[in-house]
Amino acid sequence: MQSILLVGAGKMGGAMLRGWLSTLDQSTRFVVLDPHEPPGLSEFGGAPDSRVAYVQDSLTLPRDFTPDVIVLATKPQLVEDVVKTLQGHIGPETMLISVAAGVHCATLKAAAPLGTSVVRVMPNIGALVGHCVSAAYPCADTSEPQKAQVSQLFEAIGRLTWFDNEDDLHLATAISGSGPAYYFAFCEAMISAAQDSGLPPEVARVLAIGTVTAAGQLLAQDPDPTKLRDMVTSPNGTTAAGLTALTADGTLSQIARTTLDAAAKRSRELG
Repeated sequence: MQSILLVGAGKMGGAMLRGWLSTLDQSTRFVVLDPHEPPGLSEFGGAPDSRVAYVQDSLTLPRDFTPDVIVLATKPQLVEDVVKTLQGHIGPETMLISVAAGVHCATLKAAAPLGTSVVRVMPNIGALVGHCVSAAYPCADTSEPQKAQVSQLFEAIGRLTWFDNEDDLHLATAISGSGPAYYFAFCEAMISAAQDSGLPPEVARVLAIGTVTAAGQLLAQDPDPTKLRDMVTSPNGTTAAGLTALTADGTLSQIARTTLDAAAKRSRELG
């Protein structure tokens, strides 16, 4: 039986928990540590055979509780203090997994007992629907079986890519961690533009959201955006005209570069 202590069950922590509960078997048990019980979490607890227990603070944990894995899903500025308060529950075989943006391995290792295995993972909100995209970096003292354990956890809710350079996690944060919000923002802009052009609000929403959903499904089947773009674009047609406006003077490429640079810069500042 595998025991996982999830510290923080907000948007990201809650998304991962719900994904794991729907994909992992009954042999994995969870303890959720959060000052405020998140809405909806109670549906997983309370029954004698439930896989989830909930506690409000570390003092409520049994003194001899040493989970196999501790997943740190708190705000980045809280992670170091949280690890220090949990030192009594970090055993020789316990692995720390931090999903906090920008918190470096050195910070995590310094807060944990000597020799603790630490892995940084940057997931995204796709965990809610089983399509999480995660990037991982193993800090020192992480064994191959432990890496395999991390892979099992995060591949259960989507796709996981291992990095050889910790600094590359800043870009992963900018691309996939924050990325869903960029696509949502573009969808919002398309809805707004369609409404400004005269479409009723609900019609604009149906068309824009349905289009981005279909595009995602097409990419899932054939992960070649250039090929798919060419397939939709007829020479001198309406799509070509729209793309010409979208990419004029390198505007789209510059927006993408500026967006990623800003998010990666903030990730570095958080560390």
